[in-house]
Amino acid sequence: MSDTTQRLTLEAMQILMASRVPVLLWGDPGTGKTTTIEKFAEAAGWGVETVVASLYDPTDIGGLPVRTPAGVILEPPAWARRVAGRDSDTLVFFDEINTATPATQNALMRVVLSGRVGDVDLGSKARFAAAANPPGQNSGAWELSAPLANRFAHLRWPLSVDEWAASYLGGWPAPEPLKTPDPDLSRVSFHRAMQTAFVRRRAGVLCAPPDATGLAADSGGQGWPSPRTWERTASCLAAADAAGAHPDVSALIAEALLGTAAAAEYLAFLSDLDLPDPEALLADPASLVLPERPDQQLACLHAVAAAVTEHNTPARWAKGFEVCIAAARQDAPDIAMTAARTFAAIRPPRARLPQGHDVLNDVFLEQLDPDLDPEPGQ
Repeated sequence: MSDTTQRLTLEAMQILMASRVPVLLWGDPGTGKTTTIEKFAEAAGWGVETVVASLYDPTDIGGLPVRTPAGVILEPPAWARRVAGRDSDTLVFFDEINTATPATQNALMRVVLSGRVGDVDLGSKARFAAAANPPGQNSGAWELSAPLANRFAHLRWPLSVDEWAASYLGGWPAPEPLKTPDPDLSRVSFHRAMQTAFVRRRAGVLCAPPDATGLAADSGGQGWPSPRTWERTASCLAAADAAGAHPDVSALIAEALLGTAAAAEYLAFLSDLDLPDPEALLADPASLVLPERPDQQLACLHAVAAAVTEHNTPARWAKGFEVCIAAARQDAPDIAMTAARTFAAIRPPRARLPQGHDVLNDVFLEQLDPDLDPEPGQ
């Protein structure tokens, strides 16, 4: 997104951090990346522990073996002890992370993913962020390894003359954390359904690690699609929905996690779906007219399932199942079966199968709870 502003980038960063996704901010030297991250953490009331990655060896991160009467332990550095000893949220900020050697990067993978340094658990209140300059601007930098890159959401820190002039003359504003409510689980389900439909269409983007030279910052971002980043994208887009974020912020989040190409393709898929209103289908399941493409059909039925999940009653569940029946009768039994399995998983107590359920095969019906009786007279 060439017209991305610092405001939009900050909003995306706030949503990602609120979702406990580690953020890596890429940008030119001297543009305020470090100051911005540290000020944001302070404004959120978090402690800040800044770690300059190039100053540490792998044993500093993985833990230095120390012999004790109880045996050998992996002693962590002092900063990790400080973080583990705090009762409040702490942002562990890895500055200049791509100046860490490949061996140190390997040691950092466990820290960023599971919050462990040596034999010390940093605790559930530890959050992670990092900053880096593009490798071409730092002779001591290394390409970020693909496994470590996949643990971060990658944002590019933009610099525009207008934003610089306004802040330079009027003072640099302190970042204010968003009041980000917990994401609605139905929106998480919706985004997962859309991703499922998309990946079924484009199986190659389920997991597409870059090659050894595909992670340069100027190549369009360091994120790449994997089961981990698809899952995080669903949660973070649901959080963006809950926060009422601008669509451009949601696009930045998807790009930060999935990489430029996969995010662009997925967002284009979403904009091209043109799905019927799930609530209209629940009101009148017989009105279903399936789209032509299989991915659109799957997205349509999973959107209905997500709407039922949001407000699940026996009556709404039965109506949703009727939509699956209508789909099966429109020469889409495989698509209907996939959605019907979702409905089986979210069945509320005392829900009954609607009339016409026999269009779905007996193998599926055997998976339902024996107490799930059809409506009387069937």
